[in-house]
Amino acid sequence: MKRKNLHTNTGYLLTLSNRIGYFRSILPIVKIASCIFLFVAATGNMLAQTEGSSATQSVTIEVKPITKISVTGNPNPLTITDAIPGSNFSSVSDVNTKYSLTTNLDNMKIVASINDRMPSGTRLMIKLSSSRASSAGTIDLSGAVTPIDVVTGISKCSETNQTIDYTFAANEDVSEVPTQTRVVTLTLTN
Repeated sequence: MKRKNLHTNTGYLLTLSNRIGYFRSILPIVKIASCIFLFVAATGNMLAQTEGSSATQSVTIEVKPITKISVTGNPNPLTITDAIPGSNFSSVSDVNTKYSLTTNLDNMKIVASINDRMPSGTRLMIKLSSSRASSAGTIDLSGAVTPIDVVTGISKCSETNQTIDYTFAANEDVSEVPTQTRVVTLTLTN
């Protein structure tokens, strides 16, 4: 029995020795394969880092036509309380409101209109000043339910705090007009 065990143990040792010899023989191959694997993994990781370190985007650009106009508040009430002797009419004015505009277009103008005609024997007039274009002067808006030119020749500019001059006039034969409101619309157009 001891022989059998010895033989079995010897066989085991021989088998183990053969295995160790086999591993020793393939060890250089395993080392090379491990190095190749590590190199490929590191290179792939570096490529992944390189790809992730920059990105691209498409940017779409455009400039659209700009035509903006704004006003500051409303004029004070235009109330006639006195007449000038020998005059055919009485009037009152207000220059407390301003307008500003911006445009990137040429050959623009400002037009004005009123939402309803003025009462018989009265007139509402407007004058817009302009430092960069041509003011049409004092314009009668009394029946201007369709827009009329008040400033022309506006080209690619910005103007701020330009004066709006309103004048309300009544003929001498107008005895009384109850309080009313009119809406004046200023439009920057071509």
